[in-house]
Amino acid sequence: MVHRLPVVDRSPAVFVFDPANGQLVSQNASAGELLRTLNWPEGDAPTLSGIEKRVAGGGKVLTIPQRRENPEEQSFELKRRCRRPDGSEFILTRIWTPGSSTTLIAADITRQVQEERQLRFAQAVIDRVMRSRSLQDALDAVLRLILLYAGWQNGSIWLPKEGELLMRLARPATAKSEETAALAAEAWQTGELLYRNRMTAIPLKAHDEIVGVLCFNFTKEKPRDQLTLDVLDSASEQLGMALKCRVSGEEMRNANHQLDELLAAAGDAIVSMGSDHRIRLFNRQAEAIFGYSASEVMGRDLSILLPESVQAGHRAKVTRFARSEAATQLMGGRPEIMGRRKDGSEFPAEASISKMVIEGEIVFTAVVRDLTSLRQAEEALRSRERQMRMMVEAMPYGLAIARQSTGELVFCNSAFASLVGIDADALGGCHFSDFMSGGLDAGAMAVRAVDGRVAGFEAPMKTADGHELWCMVSAVAMTMGGDDVTMIGCYDVTDRHLAITALHQSAYNLAEAERIAHLGHWIWQIEPNSLQWSDETYRLFGLEPQCIEMTYPIFLEHVHPDDRDLVEEAVANAIKDGGGYKVEHRIVLPDGTVKFVLEQAEIECDGRGRPFRMRGTVFDTTAINRATEELQAARNRAECANRAKSQFLANMSHELRTPLNAIIGFSELMAGELLGPMTDKQYKSYAQDINDSGHHLLAIVNDILDLSRIEAGAAGLDETEIEIAEVCANCIKTVQGRADFAGLTLRQVIQPALPLLHGDKRLVTQILLNLLSNAIKFTPAGGSVVLRAEQEGDGAIRLSVEDTGIGIAHENLVRVTEPFMQVESHLSRSYEGVGLGLALTKQFVELHGGELQIESEEGRGTCVDIRFPPARSSRSQVNMPAAAAR
Repeated sequence: MVHRLPVVDRSPAVFVFDPANGQLVSQNASAGELLRTLNWPEGDAPTLSGIEKRVAGGGKVLTIPQRRENPEEQSFELKRRCRRPDGSEFILTRIWTPGSSTTLIAADITRQVQEERQLRFAQAVIDRVMRSRSLQDALDAVLRLILLYAGWQNGSIWLPKEGELLMRLARPATAKSEETAALAAEAWQTGELLYRNRMTAIPLKAHDEIVGVLCFNFTKEKPRDQLTLDVLDSASEQLGMALKCRVSGEEMRNANHQLDELLAAAGDAIVSMGSDHRIRLFNRQAEAIFGYSASEVMGRDLSILLPESVQAGHRAKVTRFARSEAATQLMGGRPEIMGRRKDGSEFPAEASISKMVIEGEIVFTAVVRDLTSLRQAEEALRSRERQMRMMVEAMPYGLAIARQSTGELVFCNSAFASLVGIDADALGGCHFSDFMSGGLDAGAMAVRAVDGRVAGFEAPMKTADGHELWCMVSAVAMTMGGDDVTMIGCYDVTDRHLAITALHQSAYNLAEAERIAHLGHWIWQIEPNSLQWSDETYRLFGLEPQCIEMTYPIFLEHVHPDDRDLVEEAVANAIKDGGGYKVEHRIVLPDGTVKFVLEQAEIECDGRGRPFRMRGTVFDTTAINRATEELQAARNRAECANRAKSQFLANMSHELRTPLNAIIGFSELMAGELLGPMTDKQYKSYAQDINDSGHHLLAIVNDILDLSRIEAGAAGLDETEIEIAEVCANCIKTVQGRADFAGLTLRQVIQPALPLLHGDKRLVTQILLNLLSNAIKFTPAGGSVVLRAEQEGDGAIRLSVEDTGIGIAHENLVRVTEPFMQVESHLSRSYEGVGLGLALTKQFVELHGGELQIESEEGRGTCVDIRFPPARSSRSQVNMPAAAAR
């Protein structure tokens, strides 16, 4: 809270200044005290303007208009009113006379202004409180005036009630908080004005009783807040007294209003009379029952409300009741009485009567209840009960009423008796549970019913002969003759139940058939764009049944991206033409699996011929497509085998015929001694030709047998440690003659210190001879053939044969390793051979666990690489397991 100058009672401070030099000439004691209050720096001489500025303190300064009574006076006077930011106020009077001194008088009028402000504010608030129509209006007026006066934003009023302090009003409505409640409670307990954490609580007192607490929140402190709190604190007693009066008046008015409302809202007539039997109270219901207005009967004898036949007896009863010790006589304990209306008609009634002494006089009050409607209602109820029994008996479905406590049947109509196959007269003493196969009796129904009702449900029931039927059962709890009972309705729905069961079985059979056949069905409502899928359709798409609300766009998301245009076009054409479609496409399951499905659909049109619904099926053709592909592959393999067989026969006929022709021809020459006796040296040359042809024929047969053994899995390895350099040298030496004859350059590049190769020496030699022979065969004169052997970084041994021959087309690289395959090129002539060289070479390499790779470019040459695994190098593994060898 901003500090302000203390409010004290003191005489005005007087300062006298020399006008010539502006210096202070003299001052009184109050002037010195004011300077100390203003914290005037010691050693600085006070000046006229400095004092005025310090007193104003940056606040508002108003000039007070002055009127000179004597114009001939030579003195001048200037009065100004200063309202400081802290709320204190001063009157500064400057008096000067030309040629003489200048006097400054500073008068503190803060207390005077504060007292006037307190008086005006208190009167205004009290006036608004007393003029308000209700306590809530009074509280609202108080809070509004204080907030307007102080310039605050948040406030609340708390009133004690039944030992607790409750907030009655807040502005704004969110002004209440736990911290505000705690501060208000503390002010209520201590009776002191509290200020804490920019919140204040001001207790309002009335004769040392705290009748309320005002609470305010300061969003931003202002210098004049302290003065406002002083005003509220000093006016709290007056506000408390005014508030006490309003609270007391409100309570009294509420009590009277509640009594009036109670009497007016009472369902029974209330009549009060004194000991003189004259009516003193006659409420609204009494006016309705007796036909008199209150003004007509007030002060008259009670006998006007009684038939003449009972008037004398009534007075005697009242006298006895007045003398008795009983204070009340309640309805039910008194016999039924008769009343008389204004029109003279009589009616049955019952009454409770009480007596009390008020100011020494006995006052009797009677509560009278008209039984006319009750008697009429009872008669109507009996009539309705008779009608209801007739209606219940005529109803086409079974009705039974059973006691809730035991389930015993107390009533049933003919339809129920016919339903269970027992005469209605014989059902007495039976229990409803005797006919319910589910064991659901009337008591259980009443317990299950939340609002006394059991909604219709299907349940099996037993007939007297043990036959079971299905009924729609409903029940309602009710009271009949003072007994808690349950009325049960039963309607035979056996035929419908059997039909629904058959329908469910049919749906189950359909679902099972779809599951077995991998065939799902669907319905597409075109206009709302909703799809209904069967469970099998969900499973075909890899989804849980009914996992999502399916739509046409969601279905398209599951179609393979490459097939979406095909599907959309088929659907669009079907809708356009009003027909159907049949399309096979792929779908993608959530796990990425691709399936083939065959989809068929038909369009349904409305009366105007517009398509509105499409029905279709989806069939999983993945297995069929896979089988088709396998059949196609098998057919392709068979065709390849057939072509290979044909080529094999063609090659074999040529290869076998050539050496056989030589053998037969030369042998016939030798046998017929066409060149003379066998001693001729030419025969020796022919014998050599026969020998060469026989060896060539034997080599062909051996190659075929080797291939047959390998394909039959009967080939084995005769493994030894092989010197690579030695094998390479022998192979070069073997084919050197053919290379020289073909005009080729043949050389070898062997890495020094190669390790031994663990393998079959004969087959390794055959591998190199086959590769070298092919290279020499397919390389034109002037070309070169290079044999390389080296060890790679991982220990594997690599052998390669590179030539500059005719090469192999890229599309034929895979085929050249197939048995009996020969690739003809426009760059090559027809070469001899059956096409087993590379096929056998590949098989021999794979028997060693190795790999064969071919790189070739047509017209540029070929390079064949043979790579034996690291395990076959003697540096990697000394003893090669048999399994690895194979």
